[in-house]
Amino acid sequence: MNKPLIGVLIGAVLGFFDGLTAWLTPEARPFLQGILIGSSCKGLLVGLIAGFYARKVNSVKNIVILSSVVGLILAGIVAAMPSETGKHYYMEIMLPGFVLGGLTGFLTQRWGKA
Repeated sequence: MNKPLIGVLIGAVLGFFDGLTAWLTPEARPFLQGILIGSSCKGLLVGLIAGFYARKVNSVKNIVILSSVVGLILAGIVAAMPSETGKHYYMEIMLPGFVLGGLTGFLTQRWGKA
């Protein structure tokens, strides 16, 4: 598969698992369905960006850095929105977004074909 397509697939799957980490926060459990959809879309976007960048640059280090930063920025945007209770969950949202962004970039570069 080409790199953008594998990036989208990996990003969506890892984004779903990123959303599942919301289950660890009891206040977020009633909103799990929306969180899963949003996290999958966020992962899909990170995978798409990583795939197109991986097509141009053949460096694992650069793609991991880019996709980690993109995942962190997108997670930061989501974390800046207050929850129903008015609380912000920066660490609970941004840490998994950063890690799974980097993992998406790594797997996209390794598994994707030029």
